[in-house]
Amino acid sequence: MEFSWETLADTLAESATGIAICTIIDKQGSVPRGVGTRMLVQADGSIRGTIGGGIGEHDIIMQARQAISSRESLVVKISLAGEQGLDSPAICGGWFQTLISYWSREERFLAEKIVLKLDAGDPITLLEIISGSSGFPTGAKLLLEPNSGNLLAAFGVPDGGKELARAWQPEQKHGVLSLKGCQVLVTPLMPRPRMVVFGAGHLAIPLVEMASWCDFDITVIDDRQEFASPHRFPRARKVIVAPMENIRELSLSSRSSYFILITREHRYDDMLLRQLLGTPYAYLGMIGSRRRTMSVKKRLLDDGFPAHEVQAIHAPIGLEINAQTPEEIAISIMAEVIAVKNRPLH
Repeated sequence: MEFSWETLADTLAESATGIAICTIIDKQGSVPRGVGTRMLVQADGSIRGTIGGGIGEHDIIMQARQAISSRESLVVKISLAGEQGLDSPAICGGWFQTLISYWSREERFLAEKIVLKLDAGDPITLLEIISGSSGFPTGAKLLLEPNSGNLLAAFGVPDGGKELARAWQPEQKHGVLSLKGCQVLVTPLMPRPRMVVFGAGHLAIPLVEMASWCDFDITVIDDRQEFASPHRFPRARKVIVAPMENIRELSLSSRSSYFILITREHRYDDMLLRQLLGTPYAYLGMIGSRRRTMSVKKRLLDDGFPAHEVQAIHAPIGLEINAQTPEEIAISIMAEVIAVKNRPLH
């Protein structure tokens, strides 16, 4: 299970000792996970998420347990040089640096604040002190509004964090920055990506299951009551019965929305595309053969929809892996969605 802020809030509510969040803040060479990857460690050594596994992760877990015991945060550098050859437990050839941040039970309000903001669809910026001057201890935390820089909450910093918050500017990039003589890890936290699946047929069942594994917030929509049932889709947050010709009032579009069109007829796909094009979204894909999807695109172009928007539709949907069964097709779709979600920013 990947790390989540909901898990952090729930764990802190039940923990008498507090927990540690281990975040990769720098790396070089071949390292399994990227900068910003987080892992939650409890006092007994149990974890949520992973920073790559192997001997390097084991060492981090041991040091995280010590951090919980001492109620202190620290920064640790782990080498994966593997100088002993193929029998070495660490043969990746790189190194990574990790902030092991102690979270006490008293800091639960910060985790709950993050969860509330993200559930509402609002991004938030987290600042964590890596190293600093007197009064700015490693592991101190601030929550800011990403556009204005307004301080939302803080823990462990003098003046309630106001001085450090004023030093950060919204246009500054994320990552490790220098602010007021401190090294600070700046992390933009975004709402969970929303997958909206139009069509509740056989393919939707494995697709929703796989999307839930990848931590999507899932909505399933169909105009048939017998198909749009929560019992068919226990992992979807919402299952809605609605006519395909009128979905605008559902307020589905956002820059983190992934639209999957797998309806039973292309006339429904055509209805949906005419309502979704021109709205914000991260991904828009339509199932069907190449011939039939080209026909749908041509009608849209003939009716004056912008060519760049029409051509950007992922149709036929999914990566080409010669998928045959609903489960295989679901894998193909999720592979393409993940590729879009995780593509590098330019």
